Formats: sequence, C-alpha cells, structure tokens
Amino acid sequence: MEIVLNKAFSMVAIIFLGYFLKRVGFLKKEYFHVFSRLTLNVTLPCVIIGKFNEFTMDYAFLIFVLMGLGLNLLTVSFGYLIGSGGGRKSRAFYMINLSGFNIGAFTLPFVQNFLGANGVVATCLFDAGNSLMCTGGTYALASTVAANGEKQGAKAFLKKLFTSIPMDTYLIMLFLSMMNWKVPSVVLSFTSTVGAANSFLAMLVIGIGFEWKLKKEQLKAAGTCLAFRYGMSAILAAIFYFLLPFSDEIRQAMTLIAFAPLSALCPVFTQKCGGDESLSSTINSLSIICSTVMITSLLLAFQL
Repeated sequence: MEIVLNKAFSMVAIIFLGYFLKRVGFLKKEYFHVFSRLTLNVTLPCVIIGKFNEFTMDYAFLIFVLMGLGLNLLTVSFGYLIGSGGGRKSRAFYMINLSGFNIGAFTLPFVQNFLGANGVVATCLFDAGNSLMCTGGTYALASTVAANGEKQGAKAFLKKLFTSIPMDTYLIMLFLSMMNWKVPSVVLSFTSTVGAANSFLAMLVIGIGFEWKLKKEQLKAAGTCLAFRYGMSAILAAIFYFLLPFSDEIRQAMTLIAFAPLSALCPVFTQKCGGDESLSSTINSLSIICSTVMITSLLLAFQL
C-alpha cells in the first residue's frame, strides 16, 4: 500500500508541478501543444510497442476494441438525450462532453506503473476502439446535430483516423501479435528508454493544460456532465470488476478505465461545433481531479 501511495502521490505531484511552472511563467501555456504532441506521437507509441511485445495474443482480448467503441456510442446517445431540452447546440455540447476516455495521456500511465503487460495491452486495445470516436467520430455526429455546416464524409474521417500515430502503432502491433512476431531487441532497447518518459510527460501536460474558470451560470451544465459521467463510471466499474471473465489484472485495468477523465479533445470539438469552449475546458479539468481521486482510491483498494 505504501508503494501505491508513493507512486500515486508522485504522479499527482507532477500534475501540480506542470500547473505551478505554468503559473510562475517558467512554462508557457503554448507549450501544452508541444508536449502533448511529443507524448502522443513519440513516448506513447514506444510504450505500446514495448508492452505489446511482452503480450501473447489471445483473440478474446479483441472484445476490448468493441467495448471502447460501444461505450463511446452509448455516452454520445445519452448526451443527445440530456441536451434535448436546449436545442441543437445543447445536444451537440452534451454529446461531446459526456463521451470519450482519456487513456493515453492519463489512464495508461497509471496502468503502466501499477499493473502488468496484460493490463496495459487490454487498456491499449480499449483505446483503439475509443480513439475511433475521440479522434473524429463523436465530432462528426455532434457537428451533424449542431448543423454547423461542415461536411464530415467517410474519407475525411478515415484520413483523421489513420494519420494518428498512436492508432497506427496499435494496429501494427496488434497485427504483429496476431502473427506471433516479435520486435527486434535493438528496437525494444530504444522504445523502453523513450517510453519510460511517458508517465512524466503525460502528467506534466495535464498540469500545463489545467484550467479553473467557472461562472455561476455554468455550474448546472458542469454538474450535469460530471454527475452523469461518474455515476455511469461507477456502474461500469462494478460490471467490469465483478462480471468480466478475465484475470484480476485485466479486470482491475478495466475498472480504472471506467473512471478515466473526459477526452482531452472535448474543448476543441466543442469550439468547432459553436459551443462554450471555456466551459468544456473547465469540465475537462474537473474530470481530471475526479479521476485522479477515484483511480488512486481504487489502486489502494486493490492492495487490500
């Protein structure tokens, strides 16, 4: 338990370090985009390569891809219903800000530090399905509802999807695992060194991007989003932990995923749909606080 507390404290401390360095001017807010691109396109793919290479393919694991896709579609549908009383823009707002799971930049570092290779691979496979929606699928649906005039064809969606380096890495490593092919040791030596920086960079980026700006009139929307999201998370976590027919390590990983914060792209897509980007950013930041508390508590409970 002491080890879990120390590691969890270290990760939370890095988030506060990023926020502190931004507040004192040592790091500029603009650095968020630089570090986030470095995390998503360099260190995260290295983690994926290393963990998939330790994994022996079990085709039952492919269900996690469908789960990642299905849960996003479910939350998008609920968002459509919850926002129905406020018109098109309201529906689009809730569709975006109730859905998506921040896996690569937030949840994966926790899984990477506390669970084994099977837990990491299950998390990555879930994120493969999750990314289908987070990188453009949810926005395509919400923009149609908002009627913002932007065309979202299948070609544009697929281009966004397959120009995502993490997604391409998932697909390549999944193929290699299915073929039972291993990555050369010289490549693994490089990826293990670079991948070791993923947890630090991912947590630092969250701290740099953290915002705390909430007007009184925005409290209801923020409360609605967070109450629904974490109520649903509690139900999903119970289902994952008690009903999934997998090992303890995998069930624990899926339980942590249930409490993942909202996708980091929510504010971007909210703005593109003509919604309140500031409110979306604040909800996103609050979800990080909630998820940090929940996931740390779960890791401690797993040790009992």
